[in-house]
Amino acid sequence: MKNNFDQFSKWAKQTKNPASRISEKKAVVYTRVSSKEQFDTNLSLDWQRKAIEEYATRTGFEIVDYFGGVYESAKTDGRKEFQRMLDSARRNKNVTHILVYLLDRFSRTGGGAIKLAKELREKYGITIVAVTQPIDTSNPGGVFQQNIQFLFSEYDNQLRRQRAMAGIKEKLQRGIWCVKPPMGYDIVYSKNGLGDERSKGERKIIVNETGRKLRKAFEWKAKGMKNEEILSRLQSVGVKIYKQKLSMIFSNPFYCGIISNKILNGELVEGIHEKLIPQETFLKANNVRAEAKGKYGILHKKHQEDVPLKVFMKCESCQEGYTGYIVKSKNLWYYKCRKKGCCNNKNAELVNGDFVEYLTDYAIAPHLVQPFMEMLKTELSKLDAGRADEEKALRANLAEVQKKIDSIEEEFYISKTMPAETYRKFHSKFSDEKAQILKNIEQAVTTCSNQDELIQRAMQISMKLPSLWASGDINQKENLQKLVFPDGVTYDRKNGAFRTEKVNEVFRCIAAMNSVSGQNKTGQNGIETNLSSLVGTTRFELATTRPPDVCATGLRYVPIKGGQR
Repeated sequence: MKNNFDQFSKWAKQTKNPASRISEKKAVVYTRVSSKEQFDTNLSLDWQRKAIEEYATRTGFEIVDYFGGVYESAKTDGRKEFQRMLDSARRNKNVTHILVYLLDRFSRTGGGAIKLAKELREKYGITIVAVTQPIDTSNPGGVFQQNIQFLFSEYDNQLRRQRAMAGIKEKLQRGIWCVKPPMGYDIVYSKNGLGDERSKGERKIIVNETGRKLRKAFEWKAKGMKNEEILSRLQSVGVKIYKQKLSMIFSNPFYCGIISNKILNGELVEGIHEKLIPQETFLKANNVRAEAKGKYGILHKKHQEDVPLKVFMKCESCQEGYTGYIVKSKNLWYYKCRKKGCCNNKNAELVNGDFVEYLTDYAIAPHLVQPFMEMLKTELSKLDAGRADEEKALRANLAEVQKKIDSIEEEFYISKTMPAETYRKFHSKFSDEKAQILKNIEQAVTTCSNQDELIQRAMQISMKLPSLWASGDINQKENLQKLVFPDGVTYDRKNGAFRTEKVNEVFRCIAAMNSVSGQNKTGQNGIETNLSSLVGTTRFELATTRPPDVCATGLRYVPIKGGQR
């Protein structure tokens, strides 16, 4: 007896089979090329679209939309236009096919392409058709054939990549950076009027306007400036980058002329591109970063305002920098030596107070301002005269280096007797020498136009030095303390005393003058007592005769023991 299931038909299930929709033949079109050069100079995109449209007309396809028409590499399936096409096809219930010129125009990811094609077939009922390689994928044999073609496309891609990587490695080993340069550089081609842009002459990597601003960032970092302040300064001149990007820039030796790439497997090569900074500046900036023991050098806590001397101040016992911590139960900040086992720590408020007192030694007394300014003007005039002689010698060196550059250019371009590799080597060397000389000339050029203004400003800072530091924010404090003590200070916890080996010359002279005139009230003598010859002149006080019962030691008179002379 035959079962009658008509009443149960609404519960019957069917397999979603692409073949069941094949008669609808509604398709989207996807075209692409792999590179910008192909996009700009090749007619391939127009040819692909024309061939697809002719196939659609011949086989009865209705084209509902077009995608692509751009340059996108098929090494991955994360392409913007490719994903837009897939999203549209999946949403549109009427789309049954994706038409491409060749299967490798769809994808070259091999297994990834196979998986994607299977998902489109089984989940959405969408078939991929290459109009120059039509395959019936409604049966296992056709699916297998299409999968083989996807795998061959990936294999071809891998072969191309292997050849390209070998060529890239060979160029990198010769010092030629052949991929996109980092931020701050442009690629330019010398013009000789032949062929397309890439054949118009030698390819060069040069520093651009952004690079010149990044050069200042390296110099600031080498002087110990925090990344937070550097980012703020860069933003003020139009360079907006995030903190991780700045750290990556500081870590890239490309900027000092050294090529480092994974392809070289640990080998470093001197590049022929223009250097942004000297190698010494790069090393100094990264030494500062290493000493900070932080990846980015950014202040993350507002309470760092309470410990402005951390890192800058070193422990007297072990010469390690101090760090800061807070005792939450007391809401008090402390400085602590970073060396394990060294128990030097002290209340931050007391240490900061000691530092303000220490700065009074370097604050000029009001009655010494005018004679000190006169002395500075005299010495700056002498310095300017010395700079003029230095500039003259530098310009003579510059002329010699320019002669060398002209000579090798003549041998390479005109007489053609110098090999290209030799030319690049010596041209890079002489160009570096020329750049360094020009930099030295710039530093040596006399700049007297704002001399009085600078001296006035220096005096204003010095007169209010302790109060300026005490009332300033974290950046102002750090800038002031580094201005006065470029190499930092050491702190003796037991005696509450600061010492330093290097003091800014102007402030050193101020401290010496204060000491002579009796202005030093702190009793902390980390200052040298011998006044320089610049200070010991009759401009500051009249010469006096030595009393018969004293002898001179440095700047002071002391009694003669036993009345001896």
